[in-house]
Amino acid sequence: MSGRRPPLDDVRIVELGVGLATPFAARLLGDLGAEVLKVETPEGDPTRSTAPYYRADDGDERSALFEYLNYNKWGIALDPGRDRGVLDDLLSTADVLLIGDDIAQLDTWGLDPGELHTAHPDLVIETLTPFGTTGPKAHWKATDLVLQAASGLLSFSGTAERTPLKRGLRQSTYQAGLTAAYAAEAAVVAARQHGGTVIDISMAECITSELVMTVPEYTFLGAVSARRPGVVDPLSGDPLPAGDGYVSAQVNSLTPISVFADFIGDRRLAEPQYETSEGRATRAAAVGEIFRSALEKEQPREFFERASARGLLAGFVQRADQLLDCPHLEAREVFRTMPGTLDGRPWRMPATTVSLSRTGASVRRDAPLLGEHTEEFVSRPKAGAL
Repeated sequence: MSGRRPPLDDVRIVELGVGLATPFAARLLGDLGAEVLKVETPEGDPTRSTAPYYRADDGDERSALFEYLNYNKWGIALDPGRDRGVLDDLLSTADVLLIGDDIAQLDTWGLDPGELHTAHPDLVIETLTPFGTTGPKAHWKATDLVLQAASGLLSFSGTAERTPLKRGLRQSTYQAGLTAAYAAEAAVVAARQHGGTVIDISMAECITSELVMTVPEYTFLGAVSARRPGVVDPLSGDPLPAGDGYVSAQVNSLTPISVFADFIGDRRLAEPQYETSEGRATRAAAVGEIFRSALEKEQPREFFERASARGLLAGFVQRADQLLDCPHLEAREVFRTMPGTLDGRPWRMPATTVSLSRTGASVRRDAPLLGEHTEEFVSRPKAGAL
């Protein structure tokens, strides 16, 4: 891979916004070689003040989240509303403008995607907002919880006897960032042949697009997806206690319950009352106890590896420390050692989102300081600085 040009090394991205989705999209493009100019107001991106903090080599404390979202970028500080001439100069040499994550911010800066497209017809302009820039909800504010609820995701998340359960992390944010990154790549290819375009991404719609069966089932069958019953067959993939953590095991036509009974060395699991899914569901606590006692001295990863070697459908719940120590992820070089120290120790984050056999995706620079490259790029707005 040495000596090869990364796939997006002739692409310039201008990132303008506050939040998480827009910086994440820009960073993904930067990983693939794009020259990303992160434009912040003189006050700085609010994420710079988000804990936890790591101690940089120069002794300063900086946001770990900001570092993760913003490596492979150059930093420029300006006021998009007042410094329109400077912004227009930057856009005149850019391929993509990413704007987000809040439509109110566009109004504050006086930026209209349609007017920008008229001024820069070859530019790909991409907005990332909670509900899109048009429609009755366009100016509504939202958190990840609001977006998961509005998208329909919460309607079947959790169990029936409890209230809906929010999915972990900020799914709407990162899903929108991924969507924006691949949309920008496709739009750049088209723009170089046919001219620029405006892409309007709604975070809520990105989540709604994941409901691949919920909407068709209602459309064609009238069936409304519901949260699952509180008691289900524990051998349908639910976590089961084992050692110091949890494993999962799934019974199907190819691996009947007797196979797992032999595998864990406890023939109680092969008794008639556990043969059917309904029988196991009504005796879920007993099934869990059988696994706990059979596997109390076995580590979850060991169970998973033994089961996989036998061709059984099984898994285990990996904690953060196990992920960082996972030999598979280490072999695939998923984690990157980040700069400085966190709580006095080296720290790593998942940094490899794609493996490209010819060029790879690389980390070329740490996140910029506020306005670190303003003078350089304002006086020399040319591509190819990386």
